[in-house]
Amino acid sequence: MSTEHTIKHTQLHKKIPTLLTLGNSLCGFTAILLALQAYEKILTKNSNDHFEIISHNANTTIMPYVFAACAWVIIGAMIFDALDGWSARKLNATSLHGIEMDSLADMVTFGVAPAVLVYIYAHVTVFLGFAEVKDLGFIRQDRLFWLAGAMYMGCAALRLALYNAMEMESKFNPKKDETKASDFRGIPSPGAASAVCSIVIMGTTEANLPEWLMTFFLPIYTGFLGLLMISPIPYPHMAKWLVSPINRSRKIIILLLIIVVGTAEVIRYGSGPKMTAAALINLYVLSGPIMLILSKIKGHNISEDEDLISS
Repeated sequence: MSTEHTIKHTQLHKKIPTLLTLGNSLCGFTAILLALQAYEKILTKNSNDHFEIISHNANTTIMPYVFAACAWVIIGAMIFDALDGWSARKLNATSLHGIEMDSLADMVTFGVAPAVLVYIYAHVTVFLGFAEVKDLGFIRQDRLFWLAGAMYMGCAALRLALYNAMEMESKFNPKKDETKASDFRGIPSPGAASAVCSIVIMGTTEANLPEWLMTFFLPIYTGFLGLLMISPIPYPHMAKWLVSPINRSRKIIILLLIIVVGTAEVIRYGSGPKMTAAALINLYVLSGPIMLILSKIKGHNISEDEDLISS
C-alpha cells in the first residue's frame, strides 16, 4: 500500500512542470482574447444594423488600458515560464515532452499574442482616426501592420524550433560538441515579448505619448525584435550577470541609479515606474547590437563563454 502511494505521489509531482507550462499557454490565450475585445469596446450596431464607433473621446482613454491589460497578462506568463523549467529541474522531471510543451506554450504566449497585440493596437488607433491613414497602393498601412506581426511571429517560431532541435540533439547525443549551447544566440522570445509589452504599457502613463509611437514605431520595432530573435547576436543572462562577483561595485551603482530614476518617475507622475522599466528592457534589447558593433570596431569577438539565454 505504501509502495503504491509512493508511486502515485511520484507520478503526480512530476506533473507540476506541465501544469505550469499550461498556465503559460493559457495566459497567452487570454491575452489574445483581451486584445480582440478592443473591437467590441469601440463598435456598436446602429438602427440600420451597421457598426459604428461608440465615442472617440471615451475610446481615447479606454483603449490604452485595454491593451495594457493584455500586455500585463503576457508579462505574467513569464512567471509560469520561469517556474516550469525550475520545477522540472528540481523535481527531476525534465523530458522531451516537457521541452515540446514549453516551446508550444512560448509560441502562443511570446510569439502569437504579442504579434496580435501590436496589429490590433495599431489598427484600432488608425481606425478611430487618432492617426493619419497612409495608403500607398498595395503597401497600405494595415498591410504593414500585418507584415510586422507576421515577421515577429515567424521568427519566434523559427527560434523555438531551433531550440527544440538543439535540445533533442543534446538529449540523444550528450557527448556531441558541448559548446553547441553557447552558439545559440539572439534575444530570447520572452525578452522580445517584454519589449513589446513595455511600450504598450507606456501608453497608460501621463506622458502624452504621440500616436505614431503605436502606429508607426511599434510595428517596425516588433519586426526588428523578430529579426533579433533569429540573429547570431549574443545576449547575457541577466540573473547570472547580477549575481556574478565581477564588477560588483559598478553593478551596485547601476542598481542605485535605477532606483533613483524609478522613484523620480513615481513622484513625477504618481504611478508605477513604467517608463523606467520600459527603458531598461529596451536598453537590454539594444545592448546586443551595440555590443556587437563595438566589438567589431575594437577588432575582437564577444566572449564565447558569456552566459547566454536559450529560449
